[in-house]
Amino acid sequence: MRWSKLKSLVEQRFAPSLDGRVRVYSTRYGDCTCGRAWITVDGEQVANFCTRAVNSKTFDRSEHARRLHGHGEMTRQDAYAACWAFVHELSIDDALNDPDPLVQALAVLDSRVGRRRLEGLEPERLHAMAQDLLRVRLQAEGVRSAPSAS
Repeated sequence: MRWSKLKSLVEQRFAPSLDGRVRVYSTRYGDCTCGRAWITVDGEQVANFCTRAVNSKTFDRSEHARRLHGHGEMTRQDAYAACWAFVHELSIDDALNDPDPLVQALAVLDSRVGRRRLEGLEPERLHAMAQDLLRVRLQAEGVRSAPSAS
């Protein structure tokens, strides 16, 4: 499946309160499979899944790079696989409990997770990226005070 179709399917699952605010991207460089995927919230990059950073022992360790979730943790291919599993293979319960940080993050943005369920989520059981996106979702829904980062 082409990335553009998978991206569309992922973003269609996001809650209406996030419409146009959260985007998922992917690009590759040249003919190789190297590249990166990233997530933006309100146009600001919040997660970066860079194939070269994963494969390099000397990837950018600047403050900006450390602040971006996923930088050096996952490749672009890992991000594609997580998006595929989220759309085609996992129930929302399985996605929320998946050990993959990106699957968890996509799950907290999913419209199938209602307000009551959002309030019942235990942020400390989620990856830091999923926690940050949960805060974005809670604020967008106006559910309650968003949990602080751990």
